[in-house]
Amino acid sequence: MKKDKSKEEIFETTIKTNIERKSSFIDEVHMKDGIPLFSWIDLNPTELCNRKCEFCPRVDGSIYPNQNLNISLKLCQKINDELRSINYKGGLVLSGYGEPMMHPDLIEMVRILGNDVKLEIVTNGDKITVDIIKELFVSGLDIMIISMYDGAHQIDLFKSMFQEANISEESYILRDRWYTIDEDYGVKLTNRAGVVTVGKQDEVDRNKPCYYPFYSMMLDWNGDVMLCLQDWNKKVKMGNIALDSLVDVWKSKNFEKYRNMLSKSKRSLSPCSNCNTNGTLHGYNHIKEWNK
Repeated sequence: MKKDKSKEEIFETTIKTNIERKSSFIDEVHMKDGIPLFSWIDLNPTELCNRKCEFCPRVDGSIYPNQNLNISLKLCQKINDELRSINYKGGLVLSGYGEPMMHPDLIEMVRILGNDVKLEIVTNGDKITVDIIKELFVSGLDIMIISMYDGAHQIDLFKSMFQEANISEESYILRDRWYTIDEDYGVKLTNRAGVVTVGKQDEVDRNKPCYYPFYSMMLDWNGDVMLCLQDWNKKVKMGNIALDSLVDVWKSKNFEKYRNMLSKSKRSLSPCSNCNTNGTLHGYNHIKEWNK
């Protein structure tokens, strides 16, 4: 008799599939002026979200309030122009700290950003319609990732919508996230650099490496560049791309300081000192180049 896979086995398979999908371009190193370029960009389009998930800082409005703050199309165009100028080969995901479908000019944003990069959107799917799906993919979207929080019935619902929109199964990913706290909500819980404590969290280990700042950039709606997507406190900024170029911020002294510490397995600086994320799933090729 065939044994059903456990939740842990299913979760590990999902993680492995996601890593393998991204590794084909994230872990390929491209050089610029003698340094490895970033190969992954997290872009936070909006400070709005229509949900308050228990494992997210937004569950407490006093910690992370909902705000009608959105990235401008002008800044999106600047990002696109700079990525073109360096012949960027990596990926860009619209996700960050908010629900991207709530940006008032999402379609135009995708049209600006989606022609020269591998563009993804992570969404809770609440604002999705067949027409919106069609518009997004025609405008330049490559992958839509939907986190489903309401139940298994959503699988057939979203599959039928993508089928009606004539979008292939390779272009979307459905993630089951409707589990309880005892099942870690169906996600790999992290403490968001110390902001979240719910669930069975891994212990903070201040003596382990992290590769995030060696391969990825986290861009906020106003152009601020965070150390990484785990820093929900937004207290440590690497620079601002509204004022400087992506490459100049990437080469900044502040980034250099954190790379130096993390390459030595030292998480002594904030926000790393309170962070329990793995941080080594990607970027292993980049850190080798940085250390040469």
